[in-house]
Amino acid sequence: MVSMSSEAADAESVQFRPDRANILAALLMIAIALLVVGAAPVYLFWVLAIPVLFIYWILRSSTTVDEQGVSIKYAFRGGKTVEWEDLSGVGFKGSRALLTTTEGKEYPMPGVTFNSLPKLSEASSGRIPDALTAGRIAADEKVVVINRDGEQILLTKEEYAARQTDKAAEADSENPRSNQ
Repeated sequence: MVSMSSEAADAESVQFRPDRANILAALLMIAIALLVVGAAPVYLFWVLAIPVLFIYWILRSSTTVDEQGVSIKYAFRGGKTVEWEDLSGVGFKGSRALLTTTEGKEYPMPGVTFNSLPKLSEASSGRIPDALTAGRIAADEKVVVINRDGEQILLTKEEYAARQTDKAAEADSENPRSNQ
């Protein structure tokens, strides 16, 4: 029975990891590094350490979300666990997801991307809001108007109908012969 309760606890936690496809990029970096190292192995042997460290980071780093909070496991430093009451929010700087505590400290969240926000929101039971899906739903109800200069405007269907009516009235007032 004990194993079932631990399995249930594991089922409730969701783990985010860096994409394993990055290992292919690291292997490509190793192949290129071998060409460079072959030119002067005595001086350039250390170049191979960069892709090896990258692979280690991919395999070791993770972010786990469960009922207690968010646990972050780093490859090259100690991990961090933030309980839900200490969590202020999640933000993004460039492509990095940052967890912010109520004390104002920020911690990078390996494996979490902007596109994983729906899964992160579900794993946190809504404690971390899903702005991505809310934005997509809001945009689905709108009409995209692209001006001649390339500017895009999102309008509701009612705003779009009013805009079309105004354009038609403006065209009629500019061309009085069409009214006759």
